[in-house]
Amino acid sequence: MVQDRPFRRDALRMFASVIGAVLFTAVSAVAQQTPAQDLHLTILHTNDTHGHLLPYSYPDVFGPQSDIAKLAVHKDIGGAARRATLVKRIRGEKDHETLLIDAGDICDGTPFSTEYHGEADIAAMNSIGYDLACPGNHEYNNPLKQVQKLISLAKFPLISANSVIKADGSSVYTPYVIRTVGGIKIAFFGLMTYDARTYPAARTDIQMELPIDAARRIAPELRKKADLVVAVTHIGVDEDVKLAAEVPDIDVIIGGHSHTLLPHPLFVPHADDHDPHSIHGAIIVQDFQWAGTLGRLDLVIHHDAGAKATVARYNGQLLPITGGLKEDASTAAVIDKFWKPIAVKYGRKVGVAAGDFAEKGQDYANYNLVADAVREQTGAEVELENPGGVRAPLAAGDITYGDAITMDPFGNTIVTFKASGKQIKAMLLSAHPAVSGITYTIDHGQLTVAKIGGADIDDDRVYSGATNNYLARTMLKGIATQSDTGKPRLDALLVYLSQHSPVKPLYDGRRTIISTPEP
Repeated sequence: MVQDRPFRRDALRMFASVIGAVLFTAVSAVAQQTPAQDLHLTILHTNDTHGHLLPYSYPDVFGPQSDIAKLAVHKDIGGAARRATLVKRIRGEKDHETLLIDAGDICDGTPFSTEYHGEADIAAMNSIGYDLACPGNHEYNNPLKQVQKLISLAKFPLISANSVIKADGSSVYTPYVIRTVGGIKIAFFGLMTYDARTYPAARTDIQMELPIDAARRIAPELRKKADLVVAVTHIGVDEDVKLAAEVPDIDVIIGGHSHTLLPHPLFVPHADDHDPHSIHGAIIVQDFQWAGTLGRLDLVIHHDAGAKATVARYNGQLLPITGGLKEDASTAAVIDKFWKPIAVKYGRKVGVAAGDFAEKGQDYANYNLVADAVREQTGAEVELENPGGVRAPLAAGDITYGDAITMDPFGNTIVTFKASGKQIKAMLLSAHPAVSGITYTIDHGQLTVAKIGGADIDDDRVYSGATNNYLARTMLKGIATQSDTGKPRLDALLVYLSQHSPVKPLYDGRRTIISTPEP
């Protein structure tokens, strides 16, 4: 069950990225003289690693506007043991203090998560030496008991200020921590996306507070206790920008959830307090996904005796984690402990891909593959899949069971339904789903093309359909005839691969969304 990442990048992100790059040039000129009291602090950060403990590669097929195209390297990247080596190297630099932070969704996405439910990820993070982390919504795909086990296993604090246990109102996680670094007190507090309330643990045992409400409540109090306030968030970059604008007590936001690649930090200005050393705003960073890179934020913090500390300068970048980095032996040993018992199971061949199942513009061949597989196995006329529901592309060549799990890691089941053409049109407009059996175009909010089996959709005709149980909970509200088959969507994909391999990627324009970017 998932709804993390939309097909297209929100225009606010693109606008903020441009503005952030411009403002970064301007604010870097502040406080050119470095006083003796200045603290040089490096914050290393990751987010949305989703169980990617081993190196991986992206396919060669991707849109020129995609985030993959922005990566310096997209083959043989990542791997927690390589990450550990890079972290140790940076920590060994003597001209700055270093903290390592994660912004959530450590699990759900690879066989490690399927088998160990976050425990392998926590063990790797312990080995690397994380200082703190904010959990993500996918941690709540586990039951509360498993969530609490992960907290107990972590050798670092997991922080979230907007997540409490329904039964007694106690915090699930530590709301905040205050660290003294170089004589400066820095408060870190966590915020999880409000969408986490729809995940299994939260639906039954946990109460979520809106992140902005929690931030307004806690940030002013932390400002009284600390020199600087850092929010570690799993709410998405758009919400981070709003948070920075509406809660001026926050100096830095280490973000996650939206899988946004920010080559340089975003900057949101605050009211000028006339401090000549302050950048007068909040810095936002995010490290894309799967830890193929390591985020690095370098801060110069000015601190005169008897005065408050301020961020005087900053610089941010994403450091590629490539095969040129030797694996850290101790972290590699931890990963091997978890991988070796499952390597044969997940390494077995289940099919062959004749090409890369990835993205070309709005054509997502990996989604088309899953939708076609479910439609064929159910005999439905149409099949719909939510954006974010197919978690990874598929590279040409042999397909392993682990590859299939990485595409479809959540155990979603297949739901069949019957709906009128009018109802299906409403689904297309509301969910913008990936589809099979349908060709449609939404042009500036209007459904201008809508065909099933090559014929215009008849509003009054009843069609048979299929989808996954996650999307069914919202999209099929009011649909009387629906049934959860209990059959895993993954099984339909595996049968389809066995019957049709080598499977060919389809980039056929079945889904087209035309919109005007927001100013």
